[in-house]
Order: sequence, then structure tokens, then C-alpha cells
Amino acid sequence: MTEAFEEKETNAGNIVDDDGSTRKLDEKLMELQSLFEVSQTLNSSLKLKSILDNMLLTPMGKMMISRGIVLLYDSENNLKIETLKGLPSTFAGKKVQFSIEITEPTFLTTINKNDQKEMTFFLEEGIVLLLPIRSSDRNLGYIGFGEKLIKTEYAESELEYLKSISNIAATSIENGLMVMQLQEVNRRLDKKIQELNTLFEIGKELNSTLDKQKVLNLLSYAVMGEMIINRCLIFLEENDEKNLVMSKGLQANENNKRYANQEFLDELFKLSDPILLKPHDKYDKIFTYFRDSGFPVIVPMRLQNVTRGILAIGERITKVEFQDDDLEFLSTLGNEALICLENAKLFEERLEKQRIEEELAMAREIQQKLLPTICPQAKNYQIAGINISSLHVSGDYFDCIQLDENRLCLAIADVSGKGPSASLLMANLQAVLNVLIDTDDSLNNVTSKINNLIHKNTNYDKFITFFIGILNTKDNTFAYVNAGHNPPYLVHKNSELETLEDGGLLLGMMPNVDYDLSTTTLMTGDWIVMFTDGVTEAKNDLDEDYEEERLIEVIQQNKSGTAEEMKQAILESMKEFTEDVPQSDDITILVLKAL
Repeated sequence: MTEAFEEKETNAGNIVDDDGSTRKLDEKLMELQSLFEVSQTLNSSLKLKSILDNMLLTPMGKMMISRGIVLLYDSENNLKIETLKGLPSTFAGKKVQFSIEITEPTFLTTINKNDQKEMTFFLEEGIVLLLPIRSSDRNLGYIGFGEKLIKTEYAESELEYLKSISNIAATSIENGLMVMQLQEVNRRLDKKIQELNTLFEIGKELNSTLDKQKVLNLLSYAVMGEMIINRCLIFLEENDEKNLVMSKGLQANENNKRYANQEFLDELFKLSDPILLKPHDKYDKIFTYFRDSGFPVIVPMRLQNVTRGILAIGERITKVEFQDDDLEFLSTLGNEALICLENAKLFEERLEKQRIEEELAMAREIQQKLLPTICPQAKNYQIAGINISSLHVSGDYFDCIQLDENRLCLAIADVSGKGPSASLLMANLQAVLNVLIDTDDSLNNVTSKINNLIHKNTNYDKFITFFIGILNTKDNTFAYVNAGHNPPYLVHKNSELETLEDGGLLLGMMPNVDYDLSTTTLMTGDWIVMFTDGVTEAKNDLDEDYEEERLIEVIQQNKSGTAEEMKQAILESMKEFTEDVPQSDDITILVLKAL
């Protein structure tokens, strides 16, 4: 441009035409000088606002133009008013649309009527001239001017001048846009770094505690501080129930019943992405309620792609609108807090489990003391027994009670169910049996009394299978009552097998039951094998039962051994059958051998 100016100046020195030619040349030189100065001014700044203002003010001042406007395309290709002079400032940022292609300076008053309809905004505001702002065949936007204050028409030279300014400014505008974009990127990057630092600091606080209430307090205060709000709600799903667990800024007169309605909360928890509720948009009833209640932002708290909590965010005190970055920040913070809450829950469950395990271990220890550690050995007889619980405590029971020098009571029982409730009923049975068996009452009457006590003190769904026998070593008789228990096997030395079934109903089924008493005589080499259904119903990996046939086979194969060896043979056979399948029921075995 400097060379062009110097060339013009040289040519001017050589011209000797009339005054009119000299004046035109002077005007041309002044125009070039003005363009040179405008170029310097525009290129001296990288601030878009300054570039656009100079782009407008220079020709408006030079030509005494009443009003001017600059429109640029944004990143979404929307045409927006970036700066204006002589027009209401409220127009700044306004989006303007038209489909007419303008590639040269165009007077809007000269285009056809249909096209003028698209240009109504410009014409109504007194903008009569539009010029494209182009850079490298790319249309950056438009510059528009109103009429001159002196009411003269735009001369051809003036249009050329305006076109030149538009072309000169295009590069500066492009540079300004690039700088503005870089500044925006840097601003967002700085904000993101700040958010990450904030999340890191809040995360440290959240992870420093396993107290649920403290985590909720930290989360609510962090949200309120970062978002500059004074109202927020936190909902959580716990034990398949959704509840409002924290509220800040909620007035006493506000209706909270809806927040406790499970159908309302079930619908709310279907949300998978944060949502910004805008004032005039239409939403489902539930979100409209939140928006109208002053909670424009709803953020799901998710764990493993499942919504486990909800953050409802109140309006900002500053009235500044929420942005997508805010929703992303809240979502990250909420999810991090949810992990901490889950850890707190798991920790509480672990402590509770540990406490229960300690109590169950103590209960198991107490229960084991209720069972005989070593069975008393009667003259000419061997006795062995064992109880293996499937849980900490057992619902099975066996006992060996020495009544006198010649009599020994053997009992085995299986309480319905497993675990603590069954073990308590077992302890009750043990206590009752030890009291009643010392009386001179008959065995069937003792059983009937035990039945009445069990029926009186338990629910209808609790019952006990029970077998009791009294061995008399003096006359080698065995008197027994079977109250619905798996019939024990009486295996003779010659391998003949009998089942001891006589007795009556299970204990606890109904009151005042009469039980039958039976007696058998034992010979040398005879066995009585008592067991609970945990033996015959033990499962292998094919879900097959151990069954009585297999048990009988083991008894027959080992009847030449001792009582202890018989017990171990049964256990080894069960172990071989079940392999690594977990024990599903209590196992109790009590064996008696006549020597």
C-alpha cells in the first residue's frame, strides 16, 4: 500500500492538467492516505471490538454517515450484530437472518420487493447499504451504513473506499476472531483447571471420612459454594427406597410431601443426564414442578450406569444462568460423592457384618458348650457323635445324658430353618430336655411335655423333628420315641436292618399329642445310627442327594469298626460325594455300638 501511495505521489508530480484533474488526484491521494492510516490502525490491535469500532467510525466520520452496523458469523454460522453506532445498544448480540447473497456493495432500497422483506430489520433501522466482509473467499459477515447526514448519495469513489476498508479490515477481523477464540479456549482451560483443582480438594475432603452425614454435608456446601446458590436438594436410593436425605434453603411452608412420594421419585430417578430447565420450555410434569419450585438444574448421581442419587440445584444468587460446563462439574462432583457414600455404606455394612459375626461366633461357642464334647461311654457300648453347622450356629442338636449307673439318654433333633432363630429353639429344647429327663416320668410323657412347651413358645411355622432313646446297659434294652425324625437305623451283626419309626408327630405342630414308646433289645455287634436330613440331603455338583441308600452302604461296610470309625467313615463318604459343593444344611450324626 505504501508503494501504491508513492507511485500515486510520483505520478501527481508529473501531471500538469487543469485544476479539476489536480483536485481529483489530490482526493485520490487523500483517500489512499486515509486507507493507509486505517490499515495501520486496524492492524495495530488484536481486540475484535476495537477493530470493528475503528472499521465503523472511520468512514462514518469521513462521510458523515448517520449510523453503522457490523455483523459477523459465529461458530454456529449464525449472523450476529457485533457492534453498532447510531442504533439502540440493545441490538448488540441480536441474530439476523437473510438468504440473499451479497457479494458487492448493495443498496437495500434498490433490491426487489421480495428481497426487501428479508431486509426489513435493516430498512426499519435506517441501514441502506450493506457490504460483505470477505477474507480468502470466506464471508466473515457484513458492514452496513445508514444515509449521510447531508442527504447526498454515495459516490462511486465512496463505495470503492468503503469496499477497500472492508477488505483491509477482513484480515484484521480474522486475526481478532482467532485471538478471541484463543482467549475463549484459554478461559475455558483455566476454568477447567480450576474445576479440577476444586474437585481434587473436595475429593480429598469427601474421601477423608466414611460418615454418611458428613459426606452429604460436604457435598451440599461444596455445591452451594461453587455454584453460588442457597438452595439444593439431595435424593438417594438406599435399600430399594428413594428418599430426600438433605435439603438446604427449603422453607418450612414449602410442600415436601411430593419429595416423599415414591412414584414421583421413581420417575425422577429415570433421569440419566443432567438437565437445565429453561423458563419457557415445555417439560414433563415432574421437571416442570422442580423448575417452578426454583430448581432449574437436575443432576443425576450415577454409579455403574445406574442413577442412585439426584442433585436438585437452586437458582444462582447472582441470577447468572447455568452453562454446560456447570452441569458437567456438578455431574462429576455428584458421582464422586456417590462413590464416597457407597464406600461409607459398605464400611457400615462391614462393621455391622463384623459385629454380627462376632456375636454369632460367641453364640456358636455357647452352643458348642450345650452339645457334648465327649460322649459318655457306657459299659459294653461305644458312642460317638458330631454336629457340623452350615452357618455360624446350628439348628441341629444331639445329646448324651447319663441318667444313672445303668441308664443313658441319647437324643437327636433338627429344628426347622437354620441360623440364629433355629439355634435359639435348639437351646430351648436342650434346656427343657435336661430338666424333664431327670424326672421319673415315662419317655413318651416327657416327649409330650416337650411338645407342649415348644408349641406354646414358638410360631406356627416352627417345629422340631426329634428322636430320643434310653439305653439300659443292665438289660441291654433301648426304649425310644420318634417325633417325626428321620428314622435311625438299627443294623444287626448279621446285616439285617430295621428303622426306628414308632412315636408320633413333630414337636410343636399341635398341643397335647400322645406319643408311642417302643423298646428293642440290643445284641453284641448291633448298631444304632442316628442322623439329621443334612446327611441324606447333602448335594453334589450335579444337584444329586447323598440319599439313604449310600448311607446304609457305608454303615454295612464299616460295622466291624469302632463307633468313632463309623462316624468318620460316614463323614468321609459325604465329603467324597459332595466334593467342593458348599454345605447347605446342618449335619449331625450320633452312633451307638453294642460290644
